[in-house]
Amino acid sequence: MNPVPLWRVFPWDPASAEGERFSAAFVPGGQGRSRFDLPGNPLGVIYLAESEEHAVAEMIQGFRNSPHPLTDDDLTAWGHRLALARVTLADAAWPRIADLCDPGVLDALHITADQPPLRDRGRTQAIAAALHRDGHAGLRWWSAFWGEWHTTVLFRERLPPDALTYGPPEPLDASNPHVAEAARLLDIG
Repeated sequence: MNPVPLWRVFPWDPASAEGERFSAAFVPGGQGRSRFDLPGNPLGVIYLAESEEHAVAEMIQGFRNSPHPLTDDDLTAWGHRLALARVTLADAAWPRIADLCDPGVLDALHITADQPPLRDRGRTQAIAAALHRDGHAGLRWWSAFWGEWHTTVLFRERLPPDALTYGPPEPLDASNPHVAEAARLLDIG
């Protein structure tokens, strides 16, 4: 798999140090509800989008099909403004990502194409757990929104400490072009 830009939207507190709550590098504990989580793994996983609009859409999807336009107040979480940050994964880590969008990779891993998109979290998390056990650093799969959007899920325990670099956060407001495009695609406003 070739390196691609990765993106993350998160509630940002400019006073938070990298890795602390409300920083780009922070990953909350208690994971287990999302599709490819590794329940019980102390470092958990981090979900990254391959486009800015996709990263924004993940955070505003609760407003999907709303007749009301987004406001700046809608772009907050836990009392903090949402921000967009580019995330760079070290080139050496990319070969360890299982690209489940590739039929040859699915075949080699004995995963059928209908398994990763299941709504049954127990079964999709079992795929992630098996990839983790086999030494993969993560996986790539289509977004639940559309096939042209992809998500890269990284198993943090499998990455060296310096494998991820976070760009400067860009606070989001309703006039941001990535927010506007994500809202348009989700039929908001």
